[in-house]
Amino acid sequence: MSELIKDQSKRSAVAIWLLVCCALVYGMVVLGGVTRLTGSGLSITDWQPIMGVLPPLNDVEWQGSFELYQLSPEFQKINSHMSI
Repeated sequence: MSELIKDQSKRSAVAIWLLVCCALVYGMVVLGGVTRLTGSGLSITDWQPIMGVLPPLNDVEWQGSFELYQLSPEFQKINSHMSI
């Protein structure tokens, strides 16, 4: 009887893990679709997903980031009126 309970417990743990993974994949697809449809991700000029967590911390870094953004098509076509 205890083996049956252990098997059911393992199966339910795997089922929960699979459901969580499916929910995360679904969330990523929805977030990617919203980003794509709204054009939100177009302004990323230098994407560093692990090391780029911090925003520019001083005026020099902000100016460098803005200069990179000025080279992007989004700035040139849509936001050319922007400044820092």
